[in-house]
Amino acid sequence: MRAASVAACSIIAVVAATATSARARGQDAPVKDAAPLVVSYVPPAGDPLGDRIRGRAWTYDSAVTAAGRAARGDLDGAGALLDAFQDLQRPDGALESSYDIASGAGAGPLRAGNQAWAGLAALEWRTRTCSGRHDRLIARLADWLLGQRMGDRDAGGFGLVVGGPDVTWVSTEHNLEARAFFAGLAATLDGRAADPATGRACQPGLDGLSASAARALSARSAEAAARIDRAIDAELFIRDSAARAHWRQGLDDDARPLDAQALGILWLLGRGRRADAVAVERYVDASMAVKGRSVDRPGADGQTFDGYRPFADAWGPDVLWMEGTLMMRLAKARLGRDVSALDGHVARWAALTAPGLPLQVDRAAGEDYHVWPAAAPAAWLALSHSRFALLM
Repeated sequence: MRAASVAACSIIAVVAATATSARARGQDAPVKDAAPLVVSYVPPAGDPLGDRIRGRAWTYDSAVTAAGRAARGDLDGAGALLDAFQDLQRPDGALESSYDIASGAGAGPLRAGNQAWAGLAALEWRTRTCSGRHDRLIARLADWLLGQRMGDRDAGGFGLVVGGPDVTWVSTEHNLEARAFFAGLAATLDGRAADPATGRACQPGLDGLSASAARALSARSAEAAARIDRAIDAELFIRDSAARAHWRQGLDDDARPLDAQALGILWLLGRGRRADAVAVERYVDASMAVKGRSVDRPGADGQTFDGYRPFADAWGPDVLWMEGTLMMRLAKARLGRDVSALDGHVARWAALTAPGLPLQVDRAAGEDYHVWPAAAPAAWLALSHSRFALLM
């Protein structure tokens, strides 16, 4: 459950799924055209695991990259990634977990968080352009996500989305992202700005939908967001004391991941619950901050770095996780904190691999954390310095 609930799929799992998909297609089966997405990792030459995933684009990484580009005004760059997603979208509306950039072949399990982030990126682009170029992508992602909700009214998590069609677990992170997508979609369909901080009100509806279909989808999306809001507050937000609180990893899952804390702070701020957001911030700073970390990397001699690790739990990997650190940078900026000291650490970290991608972590740990340049921290660096507010 712990490993299954995190946003990014295990590299090992996706490698296995890629091999299985290739066997299932057969050697003579046609593959799609090249996928112009973002390479997720740049492993060193000769790394056995890295060689197997080289040239692969995780959907989450490209989606967050597109959101960051759109939020910062690179509409051409964001639009190109969204064009690729629309071309790669499955008949059921979902996107694969990852794609081989050379062939466009997809692999890996379908996960709600990936779909939500692609939708958020498309909404961010649309609210800035008022163009319906990716409306088919948005509408079909919405249909897929609406179909993943828990329908048992007697269940504690009624209305939450499950991780995917092949699992029953429920991720806090996925639901914070999905509810943001549903809320932004309802605003778009009603002619309001999906992201009031960066966008503008556009013509109501989506291209390809009749007026009555747009009204129906708006009602379903608004209801979905409201149900998720009630369920995450009742089932996933935990108050430890008057001064501290945290977010669970998921339904019946008491792990405490950094990404859920950061996105949860944004959700709380969006509900006007600043005191609760500060309580979560206190918990994160007390249990997940790491300081004085060194990196075995050319040019890093004598330098140390501060940031955050991915889990508060003792079993979690003891790494400085730059992606999550930048999520917290965004949360702290929205709280009005002075993030200049953290920005200094991030800038020196990014300089180690400039002009390439920043490193994922300071040290290797398990299957998912590698001292490789990675797309996710680059995407969150852009997003955390933007006015992006769809997650609030």
